Amino acid sequence: MNYLYPVKEEFPGSSASQSGPGDPVVMIPPQPMEGLNDTGPPPFLTKTFDMVDDPSTNRIVSWSRGGGSFVVWDPHTFVMNLLPRYFKHNNFSSFVRQLNTYGFRKVDPDRWEFANEGFVRGQKHLLKNIKRRKTPSQPLPAQQALGPCVEVGRFGLDGEIDRLRRDKQVLMMELVKLRQQQQNTRAYLQAMEQRLQGTERKQQQMMAFLARAMQNPAFMQQLVQQKDKRKELEEAMTKKRRRPIDQGPSGVGGGKSSLKGKGTNLIKCCRHCLDRNCASFYDDLSQDLLRSC
Repeated sequence: MNYLYPVKEEFPGSSASQSGPGDPVVMIPPQPMEGLNDTGPPPFLTKTFDMVDDPSTNRIVSWSRGGGSFVVWDPHTFVMNLLPRYFKHNNFSSFVRQLNTYGFRKVDPDRWEFANEGFVRGQKHLLKNIKRRKTPSQPLPAQQALGPCVEVGRFGLDGEIDRLRRDKQVLMMELVKLRQQQQNTRAYLQAMEQRLQGTERKQQQMMAFLARAMQNPAFMQQLVQQKDKRKELEEAMTKKRRRPIDQGPSGVGGGKSSLKGKGTNLIKCCRHCLDRNCASFYDDLSQDLLRSC
């Protein structure tokens, strides 16, 4: 199929009635439509534009007041929710490096605000004007090579370092807390072990004492006799305490109170001596039996 059609050339001032059959004919090929072969903007730019232009996420990322830049208000939520949704990753530093690759610049060093002349609110068609920076074929000097990275990537790296530093501090605090808990637990276990050992020793001594007592009938008789004596002494002290104290003819209330106080002290002293003698008897007898075991 031939797409070349004869087109009659016309000149200003001429008309169709003046042209004759012998006039020259110029062959003009058809021209393609404007923008037919133009490639669209990169997917990174279109996804970023759609993400910023979404009004439901304005509390996380949104256009600036003038619309010539966008601001990431909540980097943590931006990394956890939006980046995986649009870019299948959650690396904020990688996102910033991509912006730097397409010529974005950081507007405000105190917040995450980025701008590009082709990235404007309501003008998505301008994205095709944003071109990816080409890698130079020849190595550049050190200062020139690091220049573009300092523009935007430096802030992303600083943010990553700050985040890692905060995570390190949190981990150090948790480590100190766990060490303190470990020391407290170890001290508690040592105390419990000592108490258990002491209880076992007392139990062994008690079992040896009871075994020796069961083998020695005289010891049981002595215990019974000592118990009877103690009971008799307690009954005698009780009767003495209940016996009325005779009051002399010249006695007064003060003298009666004095005698009553002396009697009470005497009773306490006798009871103390009785308890002390019984306790010393039991202790001496127990030690003798244990030594003989």
